[in-house]
Amino acid sequence: MRIIISTYDDIKNPNYGGGGAIALHELAKRLSKNYEVKVISWNHSGVKTESIDGVEYTRIGFSFISPKIAMFLFQMVLPLFAIFKKFDLWIESFAPPFTTAFLPMFTRKPVVGVVHMLAAEDMKRKYKVNFSIIENAGIRRYKYIVSTQEIVREKILAINPKCNCAVISNGIDKIYPEKFTKKNQLLFLGRIEVDQKGLDLLVSAFKKFSELSNKKYQLVIAGSGLDADMQNLQQLVKEAGLGKQIVLAGRVEGEAKADLMKESVAMVLTSRFETFSMVALESLAFGLPLITFDIEGLRWIPDNAVRKAKSFDTDDLAERMLEVSTHGELRETMRTEGLKYAEKYTWDNIAISYEKLIETITNAKH
Repeated sequence: MRIIISTYDDIKNPNYGGGGAIALHELAKRLSKNYEVKVISWNHSGVKTESIDGVEYTRIGFSFISPKIAMFLFQMVLPLFAIFKKFDLWIESFAPPFTTAFLPMFTRKPVVGVVHMLAAEDMKRKYKVNFSIIENAGIRRYKYIVSTQEIVREKILAINPKCNCAVISNGIDKIYPEKFTKKNQLLFLGRIEVDQKGLDLLVSAFKKFSELSNKKYQLVIAGSGLDADMQNLQQLVKEAGLGKQIVLAGRVEGEAKADLMKESVAMVLTSRFETFSMVALESLAFGLPLITFDIEGLRWIPDNAVRKAKSFDTDDLAERMLEVSTHGELRETMRTEGLKYAEKYTWDNIAISYEKLIETITNAKH
């Protein structure tokens, strides 16, 4: 059975390489054991074809086009591939600006939309442009959609009540139940996008936390993003006078990423908007306490594994940082609850859920 997975982003993308790209790669690795799987993504690096962990990537477009324009072009050209490519099932990762590429209009083969983000809400928040009419029209074309959490599934069914919308979470490789030696260190890990990820709020809250704490803590901000966002973040750190306390570690992967999670006292995620956070799930797998704002997209996190501040209130966020960093018993409870939750969401289990969905779709065709 030939499966195509389409995703604007991919794990080699120097500008993004976000959680959705990682999730689809991990899924593709496992589906490749039983199916012929190919991934179509945008050409971010100039490498048109590449095999990564046994997954075949075909990249389209041109690397010199700016990322935001490239997102738009990728959705515009995908229907041509749906028309001319040979496949039995297509898994489409929804992406900005319009969420969908309306692929079911261009093929009779089954298309499964995967929602890592319903983009219209975020586009309206950031750019004051309302794409909800286009987004809703697109979602109504899909018979099969996968959502990473129930709250998004409810939104999809409100738009398209006839849709078969399954909830299948993202996953983690394994859990890490060991107890690690900690540094006086807080961690942010993710895409460097100042507005969505709330990095301006993070810098402000960390400055207030540093004034409250009896111990000197370091904040490590790890990740990559567009040049404009990277420069914006550097300027925020400079203006706050925190150049010696905030470390901008750049993109980290593999052992370097694992070491940061093992050494840190807590993960601080300050997103203004999320539909699912891979970093949050990975943190739970390491038993790493989470500190976040109380936003809709992060309400799937078990209550005993997270401390939530009032939305976008940096004073309250600083208090939550102080609470977690100074109470060892609280951190131990959060560690235990996080591990308990994460062990249900290994990628092998997630892949089985997708295979059951694929089997259901295949059987429905006959």
